[in-house]
Amino acid sequence: MKKRVGIFGGSFDPVHQGHLAFALAAASEAALKRVYFLPEARPPRKRDITDVAHRVAMLRRAIKPYPQLGVLEQPDDQFSVANTMPRLEQHFAGSQIFLLMGLEVLAYVPSWPFAEQLLARCGLIVAPRRESRQRVVEVVAALPRAPRALYIVETSDGAVSSTDIRSAIATSTPGVGSLASLDAYIKEHHLYTPAANA
Repeated sequence: MKKRVGIFGGSFDPVHQGHLAFALAAASEAALKRVYFLPEARPPRKRDITDVAHRVAMLRRAIKPYPQLGVLEQPDDQFSVANTMPRLEQHFAGSQIFLLMGLEVLAYVPSWPFAEQLLARCGLIVAPRRESRQRVVEVVAALPRAPRALYIVETSDGAVSSTDIRSAIATSTPGVGSLASLDAYIKEHHLYTPAANA
């Protein structure tokens, strides 16, 4: 049986409890040997993104207690089937790759170049977040082809949002789902404060 690895791409600005819960649940439910966070330097549809070096540093701090989680850095500004997938397949030669994503990302997959090739080569692990499992099934049915494999993974932290956490930090209020392991780093580098965003 091929070794299974998960790739969780995104902005992670900042990484939070919901990201970790999804990655850990995906590793368990899909029998993944490891899940790797793949932060994008310039994620599509995101503006005013924190420098990727800070986001990588925060990811490395956040995953320290979890040996089944890792971080990958990529030369591409954002994930693409044409460029990123061949590198991942070379790096994980002989392994079956699963992509972890939220439902909102899954809905964009049909518009990606080479989406059919991606679905033929990878399994998908989808977090409904605030939506229902049935909604995931409906979005999957609209894909250009069925994915190689599909898991729908729900966690109790599905409603946690990086946007809400950034807003909480900016107003010095408690952020639901924020990680205490990142507090010192965020303060040291003055991230998400009104001055940092000016």
